[in-house]
Amino acid sequence: MVNMDYPGPCMSCDAISGCASEAMRKAAVQTYCKGIEREMDAWKAALYDVMAKFISMDGKDQAAIKDAIMEIKSLVTTIEEKAKQLEAECPLDVAPVEKEIGDKLNQIRVHYTKAMSVIGAGSFGG
Repeated sequence: MVNMDYPGPCMSCDAISGCASEAMRKAAVQTYCKGIEREMDAWKAALYDVMAKFISMDGKDQAAIKDAIMEIKSLVTTIEEKAKQLEAECPLDVAPVEKEIGDKLNQIRVHYTKAMSVIGAGSFGG
């Protein structure tokens, strides 16, 4: 289950901007991107569970959460692309990308909460 309180791969990437050398900065960016990758893996697992439940729902309930599910899928893809770009380019200032990724993680949480309000949190686990 995704930790809804988890703020993302790091609260602040000042450590990346403050790195003494380019090699240290690249290593810090790679660590940040690995954190994003783990976060996206967790969201994909949660989305898989939601999709399994979605398939078994009636049309009315499916319609109620279809947009939320599509938005989550789109956000996950966008975040993964941004992380790959960040890792490839390794800019001196990662704050704009970090903010964008953080905003998109928050949007995922909102859409996931909407979907779960229809599906019901008790539908998973046992």
